Amino acid sequence: MGLSAQQGVYIPAGDTVWLSTNTNVGIFGDMTNNGILGSQPNSTFYFLSKLWTNGNAATLPDESTDGLSGTGGVFVFSGTGQQRVFGGYSLIAKTGASFPNLQINNISGLWLDDFSDLKIRNNLHFANGSVYLNGWNMMVGNNTPGSITGYNDKRFVVTGPLPAGGLLYRAAINNAAGKVVFPVGTDDNSYSPAAVLMTGGKDDFGVRTYDSVYTIAAAGTAYKDSFVNKSWNIQRINNNGGEVDVILQHMESSELPTYAANRDSSYITQFVGGVWDRLLTIPNKPLPGTLTESSMSEAAVMHLRHFTSLGASEYMAKTILVSNAKPAMFLSFEAYRISPVIAQLDWTTSREVNNLRFEVERRYEREETFTKIASIPTKAVNGNSSVPIRYTYQDLNDYDDWTYYRIKAIGKNGQVVYSEIRAVPPFIQVNVYPNPNNGNFKVTIHGMRGDMIIQIRDTWSQVVRSYEAKSGDTDIKITDLPSGAYFLVLFQKETMKVAYTCKVIVAQ
Repeated sequence: MGLSAQQGVYIPAGDTVWLSTNTNVGIFGDMTNNGILGSQPNSTFYFLSKLWTNGNAATLPDESTDGLSGTGGVFVFSGTGQQRVFGGYSLIAKTGASFPNLQINNISGLWLDDFSDLKIRNNLHFANGSVYLNGWNMMVGNNTPGSITGYNDKRFVVTGPLPAGGLLYRAAINNAAGKVVFPVGTDDNSYSPAAVLMTGGKDDFGVRTYDSVYTIAAAGTAYKDSFVNKSWNIQRINNNGGEVDVILQHMESSELPTYAANRDSSYITQFVGGVWDRLLTIPNKPLPGTLTESSMSEAAVMHLRHFTSLGASEYMAKTILVSNAKPAMFLSFEAYRISPVIAQLDWTTSREVNNLRFEVERRYEREETFTKIASIPTKAVNGNSSVPIRYTYQDLNDYDDWTYYRIKAIGKNGQVVYSEIRAVPPFIQVNVYPNPNNGNFKVTIHGMRGDMIIQIRDTWSQVVRSYEAKSGDTDIKITDLPSGAYFLVLFQKETMKVAYTCKVIVAQ
């Protein structure tokens, strides 16, 4: 048989329409089913319009005696522009219409219409496009988890970015079902699926993923670092017993900076007793993501964690071992003299994670090791910050040779990270007079330690004059220098480190 209409198709209560084996039917108008729309195996019902509605009395039986436990046909949502379905099913009441098999073949996807869940008894197949829950629920399976096929990071069930909303459910998960995948994501470009393996017992599981990780799971302040920017809500309808392995997968693009830098020490964290649990060791090393039925467009990461039991509604996320997190990331560090007896140190952190304090360490030229000279508490609230923070310290230092400084950040867990090392020269007082001049001027140097090389360079950094000076105070007379701009540069002769530089102007 064949059905087609442009103004819509309506099956009233009490009426029956059957798709026999090997039958293909196309509907080009909106569909309203309030009766019986049965299908035999190997039949295909193509829906190419905008809205499919299952009424309160609607059923979509298969060839089995009870109309629910057989194979049935395939209902293909294939059209141009977004399609919608009013499934006519209630997850809470566990009653209403259900499709035997449903295929998505529409790049704009299929949206669940308001005030109704959707149930698919056997197979949900993604050929093109995604399913958008729109705040409602979708159940796949009937006395078994059923199957979901064809999914990848561009074709999946979109749950939405907020903590509240609908879930993708799989029915009757038990040990025999093996790994059951929930191909979900928060939006078209943020695939973050889950999988469940259950040992003992049988239960219906639901999964929802949403953006951000909040201090109290579904509310509070969002963490800005050290997490993947995703949370998962896993629910059990019957809450039957049994140990559970949970697998969560995310795209690398959703990793926050400190997490990304410490991915090898990451794990699944569970919200328990009002806090995200902090593990001391990693349960399982992260692996490349494989919760897909075809290749993905970008890299993904997968984690597994075993739970001896799970409650009716659990929240999970991904974080890193605190013991492995660097307490600070240095954006800059500079050290320089501001007087004959004071060296100033300035450093800025780009982020801090459970940081406790900084220690200023110093080493004089003739020493072999650094020595702690000061302890500076972190300015980050609770030791955590993802914005730049600036610090300053002044050291009383009249050492007559080079001094070396570094900053040591110490985390609350004892983790340590160092800044780069900066060198500060001894204080040297240099006078050039007159300046500007007519090519004849004097240079006096006070406080010079060690032999020096004195060079006059032009603006191209070419050496115009060069002098040597012994350790101690020095007076040098410069004559007949052509007009122009120059730089007076002092080097330590032994190391050729720059000790001083200034600009000289010759105007004739």
